[in-house]
Amino acid sequence: MLDVTGLAKVYDADGRKVEAVRDLTFTLAAGELVCLVGPSGCGKTTLLKCISGLMTPTAGTVTLAGRQVTGPPADMAVVFQEYGRSLFPWMTVRQNVELPLKEKKLPKARRGELVDEALSAVGLADADGRYPWQLSGGMQQRVAIARAIAYEPKVLLMDEPFAAVDAQTRADLEDLIRTVWHKFGVTILFVTHDIDEAVYLGQRVIVLSNSPTIVQDDLTVDLPDERDQLTTRADPRFTELRAKVYAEIQAAKRGTVPVGS
Repeated sequence: MLDVTGLAKVYDADGRKVEAVRDLTFTLAAGELVCLVGPSGCGKTTLLKCISGLMTPTAGTVTLAGRQVTGPPADMAVVFQEYGRSLFPWMTVRQNVELPLKEKKLPKARRGELVDEALSAVGLADADGRYPWQLSGGMQQRVAIARAIAYEPKVLLMDEPFAAVDAQTRADLEDLIRTVWHKFGVTILFVTHDIDEAVYLGQRVIVLSNSPTIVQDDLTVDLPDERDQLTTRADPRFTELRAKVYAEIQAAKRGTVPVGS
């Protein structure tokens, strides 16, 4: 569904070249949920901007369902960390979720169906007439997620979407993502700084090196598909995988390869 091949990005900064991303190659199959982690400043957001067509890479290609990405694709949606800035405060929850569907020129009845389904999926069916400023941070992020899934994307990119919420809300939103993923079958690339979150959510965890960035490792998360915050996190295998990813990131910071890789 998503192919990233030889992706590189070099910036011009104060008259000098800055190599942010060197040579990134990975793929996501249709319906996969893959988490992407790496050291701070390694280029995760730059990578996501290139994948989403918001930034042109210096080299390499991004292909979505067999078609090269040269601008923001119609079959892709993005959920950002700063959910408050992505919602229009003068629009109701329903209007915020429906807005991209109007851009797709969908009939009114179909728009209504998609909005209803998306709001129900994120637990906000009774909040459709409220405004973003009347909602908690976690509820605002649910609106952003509903807007993305109502759009019916083939690929959903998520850029540290839960970094700004409290721990309890974060756990609820993690479970929501897996529920939405199972319900809609969308392919998800989830960028996070949180190692535990990456292991809990993903079928795979892609570990990036320090900048200039390459793929340092691509780990399969062989945990049961049915997960919950207590049982899964108490599983010895969860602890092993978490330790493995942590070791990989520490090695990335040092510019070394961990023992056993």
